[in-house]
Amino acid sequence: MAPQSKDANGDGFIDGDGGVPRARPLGLKPAKKFIGAGNRIAQPSERLINGSQSWYLNPRGFQVRLNACKSTGSEYRWRIYRGKRQVEVTKWRPNKSASCTNNVRLPEGNYRLKLEVRFDGTNVDYQWADATIKDYLFVVMGDSYASGEGNPRNVQAWIGDPDPDFRPYYDNSSCNRSVRSAPAQAALALEESSDKTSVTLIDVSCSGATINSGVLGPQRMENQDTSQIQQVKRLIGNRDIDVLVFSVGGNDIGFTSILNTCALSIDCPLASGNSAPLNRFATVQEGVQTLTGRLPAGYQRIADCLNGGTCELAGGQQVAGLSLASDAQVLPMTYPDITRNAVGAPCRYLTLSPADFAWARDTILVPQASNPYRFTTFLGSSRDLSTAQGTLNGQILATSRFGWSPVVGIWGSSGDSTIGRGVCAGADSWIFGITTISGPFASASFHPNPAGTAAMARQLARSLGVR
Repeated sequence: MAPQSKDANGDGFIDGDGGVPRARPLGLKPAKKFIGAGNRIAQPSERLINGSQSWYLNPRGFQVRLNACKSTGSEYRWRIYRGKRQVEVTKWRPNKSASCTNNVRLPEGNYRLKLEVRFDGTNVDYQWADATIKDYLFVVMGDSYASGEGNPRNVQAWIGDPDPDFRPYYDNSSCNRSVRSAPAQAALALEESSDKTSVTLIDVSCSGATINSGVLGPQRMENQDTSQIQQVKRLIGNRDIDVLVFSVGGNDIGFTSILNTCALSIDCPLASGNSAPLNRFATVQEGVQTLTGRLPAGYQRIADCLNGGTCELAGGQQVAGLSLASDAQVLPMTYPDITRNAVGAPCRYLTLSPADFAWARDTILVPQASNPYRFTTFLGSSRDLSTAQGTLNGQILATSRFGWSPVVGIWGSSGDSTIGRGVCAGADSWIFGITTISGPFASASFHPNPAGTAAMARQLARSLGVR
């Protein structure tokens, strides 16, 4: 099968057909004018179509190459059957190296192929073969850890020269969505694992998404008027999803609010949150625990929207849900460990203390927290903090009750390793620190860098059986 997720130059990233900056696409300041959109030619550094679809879905099916090059005889043709019905027959062609393959379009399904070869225009021999046409519909939803925040097409230009005027070139700039994301890299790995199948990537993930504002409701701050569920439905219609990857929950419990408060406060978990959603609670700890306790109900509502029936959105609106294939894999992403240095000790980073990082790791990121958690204050006293509502990663792992397969390795490869991969781990870090105080690349702060994103992609690919 011809690949649907195309990597024209072999750089390890999918190329789309949504245009490429006229000049300097991988430089610090790509041209603002895009060229080549819609020409049906996959070229390096081109955006995905509408930031979502890797290639064109042809209603006639998928391009399949039939190869008769090892047969003998002067001419050949193919008869293609679905069940007992012949659906196509090709013309007789010379059996020469330049013409011994045929490209046909076939919908997904099981086929019987009959290769007929004739000699001197008279005697005909034949051979049968079974074929399955399979295109994996690979859907990505969720937040910045799914969208590839911090990994625009030209991220290496910033790494080589951290210029504050850097202009990141994303596949979708409002959502900071990139084919350098971990799910997109895993989709390409699945594509390249076999030439007998193809992969169509549908990516609607968006930086800042939560369950209610993103997955199950419009993300108004990003000028979206529909939920990610509705966006996927519009793109795929009634097709069944084969692989669904998503990352959501970090913003629900206040990821940015935690960072902001900890950067400006002593004894962070005991401080009052300085921004939404944690500023509604007496302390950061109380807020994080309360919001963590609401995650199971949110994940349940997502699961209810994946059964092929009606989906109830955040505002109560009833819409058509998404359908999963009978053997579909749903892969919720765990969050990586951003808290430890290269020797595995808690980070110290700018005004963030080791106590802050240890608290974040042991009450938010570890799959199972001690209850209560003993927090040592700046002045040396101890406070027991309840973790009765569990942890973010713990709640994600608990989604296995839906038949989902949480990607444990994303946490494990960073959180259970002897080498820390956190924000202060130097050359071993998988996480950006503060990229810039302001400007379009400031949002990359505390998000996976290229090495971390590649590591996450490897864990996703392994979950799909790709090594």
